[in-house]
Amino acid sequence: MKTLWKIVLLGIVAAILVLFALGLNNDPRNIPSPLVNRPATPFTAPALDGRGDVSLSDYQGQWVLVNFWGSWCVSCIAEHPYLMVLAQIAQSRPDFSIVGVDFRDTQGGAERFLQRHGDPGYRHAKDPKQKIAIDWGVYGAPESFLVDPNGMIRLKHTGPLYDGWFERVALPLLQETPETKEQAAPIGVKGEKG
Repeated sequence: MKTLWKIVLLGIVAAILVLFALGLNNDPRNIPSPLVNRPATPFTAPALDGRGDVSLSDYQGQWVLVNFWGSWCVSCIAEHPYLMVLAQIAQSRPDFSIVGVDFRDTQGGAERFLQRHGDPGYRHAKDPKQKIAIDWGVYGAPESFLVDPNGMIRLKHTGPLYDGWFERVALPLLQETPETKEQAAPIGVKGEKG
């Protein structure tokens, strides 16, 4: 009887070790999100630059990267140089735009952040009370969502975007549905590029 218990106990320990080893290989930035392949929650919020509102619907018919950030976020400082690169990519592609959502922040804090680290030129929505962030299931910053031309979230990225992210992660998705991009003509006001 003791031998049977030893075998069962060894089996349990071995199973725990296997699960632990598998967990070590998982990147927490790639945790599956239930929001992927679901419609993005629409939002309209005052623009950080004071020029009217920013609405997700302004970008209908394009791929749009929605980046949640805040001046209080240390990782957002690390991510910002790559967002400046992505802004240049967005300037050169009519099918791709970026929208920033500055959440849990102050107007002054966000403005100082952009003055200090550079203004990428795309529009930012203000979300000081985190309404948009809560609707999108954001629990930290930075977090980014890639929304397709039909308004479906195709990807969620937790943590800073990194050099080469667009080419390795976003571009294959953009190339999956070229017919969609051609068919999905913008409805209403088209998103600004700068």
